[in-house]
Amino acid sequence: MTATEDPRRQATEWVELVEPGWSRVITLVGSNTKNIRVYPDGTWRFWHLCKVVDGTGIICAPALRLDGGHRVVTEDPLTIDPSILCPDCGAHGFVRDGRWVPA
Repeated sequence: MTATEDPRRQATEWVELVEPGWSRVITLVGSNTKNIRVYPDGTWRFWHLCKVVDGTGIICAPALRLDGGHRVVTEDPLTIDPSILCPDCGAHGFVRDGRWVPA
C-alpha cells in the first residue's frame, strides 16, 4: 500500500459501533464519510469511517467533550472549537462553517 492509498478501501464489510437514538444528523459539507450526530440528552458525536481491522471496516462516533473541551460556536452553519481528534484512527480536523477541514 502506498502512502496515498486510503486504507478504508481494503474493507470488505463495515460494522457500525455507534450508539443508536440520535435525534439529528448534521452533514459536513465536502465529506461523505463524516458527520455530527446530536442525541436528545445533549451529547454530540463525531460519526466517521474509522479504521479497518482484518478486512472489516469500523464506523465509530466518539463523543465531543462539551463539558470542558469542545464548544459549539454556531449551529448554522456548524462551527466547533477546538479541533476534533479520533483517539482510534487519528482522524483530526476542524468543523468550520459546516465543513470538515483536515488539520
